[in-house]
Amino acid sequence: MAEQICMNVADEKFSRKKALGFSLVRLSNILAGLMAGEITYFATNSLGLSVGAISGGLALKTALDALTDLIMGAVVDNTHTRFGKARPWILSGIPMWLMLIAIFMAPRAAMSDLALVVYITVLATLQSAVFSTMISIAYETHIKRSIVKEENRIKTLTIIGIVFAIGSLGLQIMLPALINVFNGAQAGFEIMAFVMGAVGIIGILVCFYLCPEYSEQELAEFSGLTQDEVKENVSIGEFLKSVLKNKYLFMYTIINFMYMMILMSSFTVGQYYFQYVYGDLGTFSLVMAGSAVMLPIYIFIPKLCKKFGVTKLVMYTMIIAILGVIIRMLFPHLLAAQIFGYLLVNLPNVFVAAVGSQINYLCMEYGQYKTGVVAEGMYSAFVSFAQKMAQSLSALFVGLVLAVSGFDYLTQAISQNGFSDWGELAALGTAGYEQFIVGGEATVNKALCGIDFAYNWIPLIFLAIDVLILAFFHLERDLKVLRVEHGLNEDGEKM
Repeated sequence: MAEQICMNVADEKFSRKKALGFSLVRLSNILAGLMAGEITYFATNSLGLSVGAISGGLALKTALDALTDLIMGAVVDNTHTRFGKARPWILSGIPMWLMLIAIFMAPRAAMSDLALVVYITVLATLQSAVFSTMISIAYETHIKRSIVKEENRIKTLTIIGIVFAIGSLGLQIMLPALINVFNGAQAGFEIMAFVMGAVGIIGILVCFYLCPEYSEQELAEFSGLTQDEVKENVSIGEFLKSVLKNKYLFMYTIINFMYMMILMSSFTVGQYYFQYVYGDLGTFSLVMAGSAVMLPIYIFIPKLCKKFGVTKLVMYTMIIAILGVIIRMLFPHLLAAQIFGYLLVNLPNVFVAAVGSQINYLCMEYGQYKTGVVAEGMYSAFVSFAQKMAQSLSALFVGLVLAVSGFDYLTQAISQNGFSDWGELAALGTAGYEQFIVGGEATVNKALCGIDFAYNWIPLIFLAIDVLILAFFHLERDLKVLRVEHGLNEDGEKM
């Protein structure tokens, strides 16, 4: 096994092997995120659990997540091995996948509803609060310590984004169609978990072997600092004190939280929206297929970043996304409008998936110049915390919205009266609603309004907040000044 790199980092060249390794881990993490996002849908539609109960269980997982992120970040920052600081922890993705597979293999026949909620909550907590946290934090730090030149890093992040976009787009297109084919049966979810888990674990192992880190001395010298000026092995308390001097980390954490809520509502709630509001879950695959037209954008990302800056690009695309939400709200039953609206809403994800990590690295660099504290893992922990909180709270929020709007009455009517799915009951129209659903058509209309609120209004509100924050996000401008003060040029390289 290769050890840490020993070379002049100033001579670093773009590495295809590293781009491949990091791309595979990114794909593994996104696949895991998509499967984790299916837990609520799986628990309600496949296992027949109450949406309120399972959402409450996942909310508990979120509370525990809050306790583990900084701890895991501190573990990474205080790791020193011959393989590097973050690289060994990439392997935590393996047990992460084992927990996910076990969730979808829940022994329904052998457990009561309460036991199933506890079973899923415990495994989801281990998957998210421990193993997913570790690999997410280690992944960000691993890239930063393996690729130091900004130009090489942006190229690598762009390739990671392309690989992820193609892979995840194919999955997102197929997933609703597959769920529709096997009518949400547990066996179908088990097969998907096994296949995606195998792909994810292989990707993790490939990255470990292909992506070594630079030594700590080389990294300090490249940043224009000596080892005496850089404080390693910081405690959580020292890190939190240094954070007070980094306003951009707070702002970026909020931006990440809001945008992850938008992504989760776009996909997870989208399944409910197209099955119950639009009336055809299979159509959701066609809507997501339209995202393929955005793939050529990745080719231009490095040049666009160089011309406008990463944060400005993200802000511009979020303004466009607001227009997309408005379009699909105005024409809820027009397929073309739904496809175009979904396309615009997900446009920011092209840039966030490709170079969003670069903003986090810039926050790390800004904090290092301001405080001299190198706390890469704990910086990543802030962002990871925001993302996972968004994923978990999105499930909780959606569950609460659906529960309050009476969605449980719809699923109960299906399971208790022998219907195979919602489409079969909906085909009976008002007469069917009045006969089989508590509260009749009024209950149906209320539930559909709840789904529409979660699918459209929440993204609209959160996008507007993100755009407002980004308007005051001057990280790249301020960082150029700090680089020059430390004897580097504006791009962060020695003059």
